[in-house]
Amino acid sequence: MSDTTQGETNQAETKTTKSIVPSKYAGRYKNGGEDPLAQFIKSQCVEDGNFKFDRFFELCYANGLPTDKIEHYKAQVAEKRHGAEGRARMTLRNMLATIVRKEGTAVGLDDVEVDINLPKPALTGAAKAAAEKAN
Repeated sequence: MSDTTQGETNQAETKTTKSIVPSKYAGRYKNGGEDPLAQFIKSQCVEDGNFKFDRFFELCYANGLPTDKIEHYKAQVAEKRHGAEGRARMTLRNMLATIVRKEGTAVGLDDVEVDINLPKPALTGAAKAAAEKAN
């Protein structure tokens, strides 16, 4: 095998990823996460093994997220912008988590309220240092 052919083989074997999630966190988010809100969203929005964004956006509307924010991410997903689906799921999920923590419930697509106990995440890094300094 020539040097050129060997180099081409090595390049083909090298796998690259386009994910913005650092590899040390990637496994943590497989299958939609493990917290109760993630499981609720999955139960409402996954159909035939596929995440349905139209259902997710309806779930966000039903739970009182700001319409302008939902529309913003809905448009990006519709345009198929790079990374839009992940940004929409992450950002709107975090906004939904704020409401669920406050209310203790979430509204399903069938308009039934579901109790969800979602504890407040522990502060780390700069936020933790700022909180400690404030006390």
